[in-house]
Amino acid sequence: MNQIKIYDIAGSAGVSLATVSRVLNHPEKVKKVTREKVLRIIKEKGYKPNANARGLASRKSTTIAIVVPTLTRASISEMIQGIENSAKKFGYTVRLFVNDDLENEQETWREVVASSVDGILFMCDEMSDSTYELIAYTPVPVIFVNALSKNQTFGSVGIDNEKCAYDVTKQMIDKGNKKIVFITTAHTYTVNEAKVKGYEKAMKQAGLEPELLGSVGVIENNETQFEEYLQTHRPEVVLAARDSMAISFMNVAVKMGIKVPDELQVIGFQNTRYAQLSNPKLTCVDVPIYEIGNQAMEKLTELMKEDVEAKPTNTVVDYQIIWRDSTK
Repeated sequence: MNQIKIYDIAGSAGVSLATVSRVLNHPEKVKKVTREKVLRIIKEKGYKPNANARGLASRKSTTIAIVVPTLTRASISEMIQGIENSAKKFGYTVRLFVNDDLENEQETWREVVASSVDGILFMCDEMSDSTYELIAYTPVPVIFVNALSKNQTFGSVGIDNEKCAYDVTKQMIDKGNKKIVFITTAHTYTVNEAKVKGYEKAMKQAGLEPELLGSVGVIENNETQFEEYLQTHRPEVVLAARDSMAISFMNVAVKMGIKVPDELQVIGFQNTRYAQLSNPKLTCVDVPIYEIGNQAMEKLTELMKEDVEAKPTNTVVDYQIIWRDSTK
């Protein structure tokens, strides 16, 4: 029995399932260098195509996968809604996979690929080298969502997190603030690293000393940590990588009798629906989460329709600062 599958050929060649199928059915439609590479691997592995493999170029599952790091964040649910609405418009259904255990990340990815989807939208907090290696030979198009790709292998849709953190920090400095603290996650995430980089750049350019406060992200632990911090520190401005951290910090400050925004100004970096429900309402960098999800689906659709190898690109979405009651 032949154990070599079309997935193995696509993975080894670093091309999509459809490309392998085109080599078998319509080789004239495939670039010469790609065609020869695929044919060489087919010969080396002794692959014998069956009827199903030969039909892959024309038969689609009309299903795409969304891979998310968690379902607990408001930003994730809003982005999924944008993707789903766009997917329906293009006639695709959505399958959701949660990649919340990095130790089993490879197993999760195998499950995604084995689900026979036409494309994958990948929301990931950590864009490490191991992440790129993990999905390097995925046989269908992959788009990174809310994180810009570091290489040309994959397309992506998101904002420039470094620039937006730089902009909001500089604006607060220009208003005369000097003691500006940035709350980031204790665990290293690529997106938050970019925000920290932008914040530190603005602070150093102004001759100010950056100060980072790492948070574990659990509300109960945050409150204790923030209370202990405020007993010995009095920042003028606090920027937080996530709205939940910003609101948690603001709640602790108010409970301790610190007046917001007169004595302390607080800014978040997502503009989730919770920002308008907080008291006072939270000033935020508005990350257009719904729009990012919508554009990512459109971008993936184009890649899935291509008859030849498409060149992935980064799509940078605009952002704005929404000024509310937590700042002067």
